[in-house]
Amino acid sequence: MTKQVKTTVETPAVFIDVDDGDGDDEVSTLSPLAKRVNAMARRVKAQPPRDEKADQADMQQLDLFVANLLDYNLKGDMATMEAPLFSLSTKPDMVTWKWKSPDGKKWIEVTPSAIGRATMHDKDLLIYLSSQLVAAMNDAARKGTKMPGRRIRFTLHDYLVATGRDTAGKSYEDVEKTLDRLAGTRLKTNIEMGNMDSRSNFGMIEKSDYILIKDAKGNRRMFSIEVTLSQWLYRALELRNILTLNPGYFNLRKPLEKRLYELARKHVGDQPEWIISEENLYAKSGSKATKPEFRRMLKTIIADDSILDYRLSRQESDKGENQVRFYQKDVKKLALAFANKAKGRAGKKAIPGVTQAKPERDLLD
Repeated sequence: MTKQVKTTVETPAVFIDVDDGDGDDEVSTLSPLAKRVNAMARRVKAQPPRDEKADQADMQQLDLFVANLLDYNLKGDMATMEAPLFSLSTKPDMVTWKWKSPDGKKWIEVTPSAIGRATMHDKDLLIYLSSQLVAAMNDAARKGTKMPGRRIRFTLHDYLVATGRDTAGKSYEDVEKTLDRLAGTRLKTNIEMGNMDSRSNFGMIEKSDYILIKDAKGNRRMFSIEVTLSQWLYRALELRNILTLNPGYFNLRKPLEKRLYELARKHVGDQPEWIISEENLYAKSGSKATKPEFRRMLKTIIADDSILDYRLSRQESDKGENQVRFYQKDVKKLALAFANKAKGRAGKKAIPGVTQAKPERDLLD
């Protein structure tokens, strides 16, 4: 039985914020901007006392959750679907990626560790843990019990099997490198208002611990692993800033395939289509390949029809600009979505269960 491991942020800097406790507070997400301003103003006058309720919430977040669920849907957070935070390179990527808003006041920067930036394949681990955690959160909400924390223990063998990886020795070594890249890759962002410039700097995971055991041949292998997710990611999961991914996501082996799928999932969703210039798609993908090479890889993926749930085609706009069209692969779903879009434009009642198309603004335009 198949295991059911059932994607533009307009301004990426907006979805990262800091709590309004003292300067030692961890990074959070999606809190009101006013919260930040008020907190800064208070710090100028005096250091506020610790909020006992906030402390208790922080401690609860660090409660251990054991990720051993068998029935769960794959989930991806929408922020990392939008911006190319993860490298598509199969070689160590030592280049810092940075985005800046048109007015230059907001920016997000991803800095690699000494062994390189976290990759699209490394992201599989975050998706696996996020999926299990969301399933546990949903279960706790239904039962009215305590929410699971962001400190997660899991068995490496279970992760390798769930993500379709080989369980041989090299895979264990690869996961150790994944943990190092996720912890070492730093995200930094700011939100500037007036003469105040506040900056947040955090890793994709906060901490990792693991136990090594010797197998029958005397080789040391990872066994049990504990990972503490960043408060940024945990908060995104709490607020359900997530999308369900196709169960076959882990079967995609090419980094660009994974990146194109999550862009399609984020921008098309249940709409009929999403059209983007090839130039903007190149930027949004985060590819380090030359433009001709990117175009060649894109043509191959289109010919292979390998993107889950969605189909791609290249076309030319009225102005002669190369474009890429993402659209529903399921013919019935495509027809229904177009019908709903037409009814929406006519001001009639939309067909239930189908989301109307909305204009998207490119992150890097």
